[in-house]
Amino acid sequence: MIWDQRRVRRTYLDYFVTRPGLEHREVESSPIIPRDDPTLLFTNAGMNQFKATLLGQDKRDYARACSVQKCMRVGGKHNDLDAVGKDGRHLTWFEMLGNWSFGDYYKREAIKMAWDLSVNVYGLDHTRLHASVYKDDDFSYDVWLNEIGVPRERIYRFGDIEKGDDENFWSMGPTGPCGPCTELYYDLGPEAGTGPGDIMGGPGDRYLEFWNNVFMESDRGDDGSYSPLAFQSVDTGMGLERITMILQGKLSVYETDVFQPIIQAAAKLSGADWQNPEQRVHLQVIADHLRSLTFVVSEGGQFANEGRGYVLRRILRRAVRHGRLLGFEGPFLHQLAPIVAEVFEGVYDLPPTILSNTQASLEDEEARFFSTIDRGMARISEIVTARGAAVAGEHAPRVVTGHETFLLHDTYGFPPDLTAIVAAEHGFTVDEAGYALEMTVQRDRSRAAGKFYADDGGEWVSLSEGSGRGFGGYNLSELETTVVRHRSQGDRVELVLESTPLYAESGGEVADHGWIEGDGFCVTVDDVQKVNGIIHHLGHLTSGSLRGLSENAKVRCRVDGERRDQKTIHHTATHLLHAALKELVGGHVQQKGSVVEPDRLRFDYSHTRPLLPEQLEALEQWVNGHVRRNEAVDIHEGVPIDEAKAQGVVALFGEKYGEVVRTVRAGSDSFELCGGNHVRRTGDIGHLKITAETGVAAGVRRIEAVVGHAADALWLRERALLLSAAHVAKTPELNRLPARIEQLNEEIRALKRQLEKARQGGATNDADSLLAAAVMIEGVPVVSGVVSADSREALSALADRIRDKNPRAVVVLGAEVDGQAAVLAAIGSESRGDKRFHAGNIVKALAESVDGRGGGRPDFAQAGGKAPGNLGAAFADIPALVRKLASP
Repeated sequence: MIWDQRRVRRTYLDYFVTRPGLEHREVESSPIIPRDDPTLLFTNAGMNQFKATLLGQDKRDYARACSVQKCMRVGGKHNDLDAVGKDGRHLTWFEMLGNWSFGDYYKREAIKMAWDLSVNVYGLDHTRLHASVYKDDDFSYDVWLNEIGVPRERIYRFGDIEKGDDENFWSMGPTGPCGPCTELYYDLGPEAGTGPGDIMGGPGDRYLEFWNNVFMESDRGDDGSYSPLAFQSVDTGMGLERITMILQGKLSVYETDVFQPIIQAAAKLSGADWQNPEQRVHLQVIADHLRSLTFVVSEGGQFANEGRGYVLRRILRRAVRHGRLLGFEGPFLHQLAPIVAEVFEGVYDLPPTILSNTQASLEDEEARFFSTIDRGMARISEIVTARGAAVAGEHAPRVVTGHETFLLHDTYGFPPDLTAIVAAEHGFTVDEAGYALEMTVQRDRSRAAGKFYADDGGEWVSLSEGSGRGFGGYNLSELETTVVRHRSQGDRVELVLESTPLYAESGGEVADHGWIEGDGFCVTVDDVQKVNGIIHHLGHLTSGSLRGLSENAKVRCRVDGERRDQKTIHHTATHLLHAALKELVGGHVQQKGSVVEPDRLRFDYSHTRPLLPEQLEALEQWVNGHVRRNEAVDIHEGVPIDEAKAQGVVALFGEKYGEVVRTVRAGSDSFELCGGNHVRRTGDIGHLKITAETGVAAGVRRIEAVVGHAADALWLRERALLLSAAHVAKTPELNRLPARIEQLNEEIRALKRQLEKARQGGATNDADSLLAAAVMIEGVPVVSGVVSADSREALSALADRIRDKNPRAVVVLGAEVDGQAAVLAAIGSESRGDKRFHAGNIVKALAESVDGRGGGRPDFAQAGGKAPGNLGAAFADIPALVRKLASP
């Protein structure tokens, strides 16, 4: 029987959906970019969309489910990026086959289903199957041994959470739901490996773990104690690529029909040979990374320097670097993206327009990175060349520092191994320890910056059965509601309410602030977040305690109205700014992100060039014109998505919209889909002032602006600044300030000219005094000395003045410049034909005395040294040195 990847996928779902007695609900894969879970950069497990259900926070109309979930693991504890392509099992983007029980069946049934599907449906050789259980999960062990019939020697006990070994034990975090796991392994045979690590539980490749069954049964408290959950659940996961590999009799997932079409297309395009082990790794990296890039970008993912966009950029750059090693000298990934679409046709369809946009985005980012790599090569060549001149001494270290290696990697995406190769070609090494330290600092910084909404804190106290999903409405400022659950950690508290008037952060608009008041307590709310659709209120107790709350306790929730009003005007202003950009800059402008706060707005948009000052002024005038006209802002709920699109509504590419949407028409020129707060009329905005326009990523620009009270405050600050400047400039009238500043600038320029003239006079005097002390050697004046100089240029200028005054002079000068020794030798024009005097030889001899090396032309040479304190001794008898070098 031929098991192609489509059949493997469909068989799994059909088994759980149609098999009598199983009747699971087939659930569609959620997007790879999480829409309702700020704890995740990417969907990394099939259970993500069931998280609230497994936690008992959400109820579904079914107790059994199965799905095939698109997953991506490139960060945190699931960081597989460095291993991808080097072995036959690690991937960034993969599909997770999973089945779930929410308080229904448990260990015995789950184990029997896994065995039945593996052996009786997929037809795996049961003698090659091994099972593992948690160290003290005797129940699962007994099912495998006595009910399934797996021999005792093929059942293993792994893990000991109390000793820090979490093998075969799963937990959602340091506290909360957790439980033991049981896993199925397949023995790939001795051809997969016979080394010491090729044992069950070892690091080798022979025994492949392909199906994990998690049994959630306990709640781990802050003190490390375990208590039973309200209901037990099953959460399973089996990698599609791994089970396909087993069924197709392969030793690597890359040898299956999941990857081969992509790999063969890449090999044909590059001329690479799949049978060549080194080239195989490059092809595998490209194939895996291309799948990740294609699906994330098709869902609206953008390349950026932070967060999800930075991860995406790292993946592309790694793929491109491996492509260059196959000979690609320009963008190529975009040419292979249609192959990914073909492989998944009918599974995850990519419409032509989406595929075309995805290819364009890939090609643009690739082109920039190829250019970046070229600049990186030039930069490292500059580093080693400059360092080679500066550390020319035989004992001086020839090292590219860890910081330089890190900057090459971080700024240019230049891999440290390539840096080491280029450096070695110039006789340099790389400070690997220093680079590792820089990377550790960056990883710590990234973890801190990339941490979204933490799912930690104290233990939840449940008080009612409400869903916690109700938003009372945009025009509601307060309401009485019921507490669903709460938890505390110190004076910080978190509450879920049956309904709320507080707006949760969404669509770029930050959360409302407000208050929750109950019997004997008051909470000041400073953040509101949606997690899996449930609205969480975070804040601190300003009085009382939550400990006395009883079941179905009533509270009053109020909105900070002034703060919401200022947010609201900034949000509507963002819509008008978007429309203005499309009108004045071009129809190609697309929103790439936004932040709406009470005191500012930030709008990211697609454009390749900075806007000119006159363009920014035109944008302000366009928006403020709509403000002055005080046009109506019409908002409609429950509009069919097709009807809204037919009316020309602006929708964000890659966003997932429901069947019905909310439209916002601000005046005559702005019409968008939006779920945020907005004013009733454009005149409520007051006045818009742009404060900054910058670039944030390739092809993405950012405008920052203020309206309302924030714009008034900005005007007052700027006026105060002007008045202060006028006072300092001693001009009472603001309209005369520009002329007064220009007058002061002219006075400064005149003073600088006088100062430079004085310096030149001093330098002339130095030249005269040095010439007066010249020593004649065979009729040629030798002028030498250690002088004061601000720079190498000043030292050279002094030598030129001496040669101008006496064209026969041989000039040898030294100075301390920026803590380093600087020496030079210059031969006057009338002595240049005299082969007895060679500037390069003189400097070479002097440089050794100041811990440096140097040389140069016969008529002019200079060098630097690390020992400026040796200059006095080095210049003690320059005439003798010149005489010695002039001797035949």
